Amino acid sequence: MIHIYIEQAKDLKVGAEDTVDPIIQLDCMGLQKFTTALDDINSTGVAIWNEHIFFEPKNKAVEELAEGKITVKMMDKGFFKDSIIGYYEFDLSYIYQMKDHCMMHKWIVMSNPEDENYGEVTAMLKMSISICGEGDEQAPIDDDPNPEKEDVL
Repeated sequence: MIHIYIEQAKDLKVGAEDTVDPIIQLDCMGLQKFTTALDDINSTGVAIWNEHIFFEPKNKAVEELAEGKITVKMMDKGFFKDSIIGYYEFDLSYIYQMKDHCMMHKWIVMSNPEDENYGEVTAMLKMSISICGEGDEQAPIDDDPNPEKEDVL
C-alpha cells in the first residue's frame, strides 16, 4: 500500500493580480487520483489540503514495484483545460529505502516541465509518503509535529 499525505502548498508562481485553483494529480502504477480543487489562491497565499490518498497496486511483480514511480502534478483547475503549475517525480524504491519506508513532512520544489523556463521554481508542496509491502509494518502519517520547520527535499 502506498499512503500519500498532501499537506499544503506555497509560493505558487502566479501573476501579481491573478489567482489559481490548484488541484494535485497523483499517478502511481497505472492508477490516478486527485485531491480536492481549491479556489482563488494567489502568489502569497497558502493552499491547504491535509488529504490522505491511498494506492493499492494489485498483482504487481517485485520488479515492477522497484521500477515504479509516483508523479505529482499541481494543476490549475480550469473550466475547459487544466494547466500545469508544477511537477515532481519519485521512484518507489527511493521512498522504500528510507527509514521506516517513508518520507515525512518534506517540502518538494516543483517546476513546470512544459515551460521554456522549466528550471524555475513554480511551487513548493509539503507532503508525506509511506510505502508498506507485504510483511512490513506501516508507519503512520500524522500531522506535522514541527509545522514551522522547512525541511526541503
